[in-house]
Amino acid sequence: MSKSPFSRAELLPQEERLWVNPSEERLKVSFAKASTLQERRVAITPEGVKQLCQLGHEIIIQKDLGLHTGFENHFYSEAGAEVTADEKRIFSTPFVVKVDPFTITEIDKVSSGCTLLSALQIKTKKKLYFEKLLDKKITAIGLEFIREGTDHFPFVESLGEISGQSAVHIASELLSASNKGKGLLFGSVTGVSPIQTIVIGAQTTGVEAARTALALGSEVTLYDNDLSKLRSARNSIGHRLHTSTLTQERLAKHLQSADVVIGTLTGEKRAPIVVLEPMVSQMKSGSIIVDVSIDNGGCIETSELTTHDDPIRIVYDVIHYGVPNIPSRYPKTSSIALNALVVSFLLKLTANGGLSAGFLNSHELQSGVYTYDGYLTSNLVADWFPLPFRNLSLLTL
Repeated sequence: MSKSPFSRAELLPQEERLWVNPSEERLKVSFAKASTLQERRVAITPEGVKQLCQLGHEIIIQKDLGLHTGFENHFYSEAGAEVTADEKRIFSTPFVVKVDPFTITEIDKVSSGCTLLSALQIKTKKKLYFEKLLDKKITAIGLEFIREGTDHFPFVESLGEISGQSAVHIASELLSASNKGKGLLFGSVTGVSPIQTIVIGAQTTGVEAARTALALGSEVTLYDNDLSKLRSARNSIGHRLHTSTLTQERLAKHLQSADVVIGTLTGEKRAPIVVLEPMVSQMKSGSIIVDVSIDNGGCIETSELTTHDDPIRIVYDVIHYGVPNIPSRYPKTSSIALNALVVSFLLKLTANGGLSAGFLNSHELQSGVYTYDGYLTSNLVADWFPLPFRNLSLLTL
């Protein structure tokens, strides 16, 4: 009998040893308050802070960050964060996160070579904005640019879900007689004909609006000229959903019997206007228009930009809701959703080598970057502004 090549000790059960990635980097990240009017959301919750601090990351929270979400300062400090009113402290960290875009003034305050994570909202920006980022060699990441796989944009899709569902609940409120509506109720009531809802646009926001309205008992028609999106929506929601291609004649006729119209179209420059003023003039008195695409210019000609404090306008006896950034109407839900995505992004960054190597090792992390170390790395931004473009994957070799 041959002798075993293993010793007795080697054959006994061993204590499990987990492999730890030696390249993981401890981050120092600050979270700044929003500066945009009526922006109530935050990018991190106390639970997210606790998760990051337990892993050894240093988190700094600007005082009153969660003022509108119910996340008080002591919740963040008890979770392990430093809470400070010192703006210099917030903007001097190597990594700064903000829900809304950084202002020019804030870019002047941050350290050269730092990393910024926020929404960009490119249509509100001028060339000077990007020149400032490039001059300071800032790595800037746009939440709306971050991509998973080939065609999934997690931040856009998550907030699209909230916007779509919110649009239906807003319409439901506006239909009540106390809000000058027709006194109709979303729901399936015996002996009562269902509310007629038109949803324009079959991307995430439109599909969620259609799904929510249908679940509340409405009869719903989803309009879009992309047949694959319509087919996907119908397969996802079910055959009770009506779908149609978007033609002026068909839409104009249908609008005359609609109780609720929800516009969700977007465009490269601005949303295409598909509901014209004469079409609105033929709608039923007291019907509702919620133009979610007002963030992108609006897809309904009679829509007007309004605010959360003064949200409606009445045109041709049709109630119009044109408040941008609908998710901010529900800041706690929106913040919890954002927190999950932001924390996940930061953990992936550290798992792929941290700030120095993370963008080299992950295409997902690369997808959100639009400026890097003094170079513009986004084709989209380069198309909007006459600035030289460099491929990020070549810069990080």
